Amino acid sequence: MLILGLDIATTTGFAWYEPGSPLASIKTGLIKAVGDNAEEKAASLAQQLVAMFKAGRPDFVSIEQPMRNVVSFKKTRQTLAGPVDEQTINPNALQLEGLVCAAVAIIAAYRIPWETIPSATWRKHFLGMGRSPGFDRAAWKRAAVDRCRAFKIDVKNADAAEAVGIAIAGEACQRFKMMRQGVAA
Repeated sequence: MLILGLDIATTTGFAWYEPGSPLASIKTGLIKAVGDNAEEKAASLAQQLVAMFKAGRPDFVSIEQPMRNVVSFKKTRQTLAGPVDEQTINPNALQLEGLVCAAVAIIAAYRIPWETIPSATWRKHFLGMGRSPGFDRAAWKRAAVDRCRAFKIDVKNADAAEAVGIAIAGEACQRFKMMRQGVAA
C-alpha cells in the first residue's frame, strides 16, 4: 500500500512511502502553487495533484493538519497622527486552510482515503518528540531534514522532509490500519 504524505503550503512538500520498504526508497518532491490570490493558488495546487494522480495513485494520503485556531495579535501601525495599535491576524493562516481544502477535495473526488495529522502527532512519531521548549519553526524543519539524512532519504528542502514525516505517521493512523485490515473506515 502506497502512502502519499503532504505538507501543504504555497510550496507543498510531498513524499511517497510504501510501508515495509526501505526508508531510503521514499520519493519526495515539491509542488509550487502559483497565482495572484488564494483561489488561484488553490486551483494551481489542485491541478498539479490531478496530474500527479494520473501518473500514479496513492492508496492513502496523510496531510499535515492546518492550525484550527487563527491567532490574532497586536500590530502597531504608523499614521500621520502617530502610532495606532490594531488587532490583526496572519492572512497566510487562512490561505493555508484553503489550500488544504482544495487538496482534500481532489483526493476525495478520486475516492482515496485520507487523514489530517496534527504537527505535534507526526513529529512525535517521526522525530520522537511532538513539542520541545525553545524549538521554533526553523528548528523543527532542520530536525526533519536531519532525520531524513540519517535515513538516507533524498529531500530537496525542509518541506519535502516534513512530508516524509507526515507520510510515515500516516501508517499509524487508525483509518490506514483499518484499511490495511480490509475493514471499512
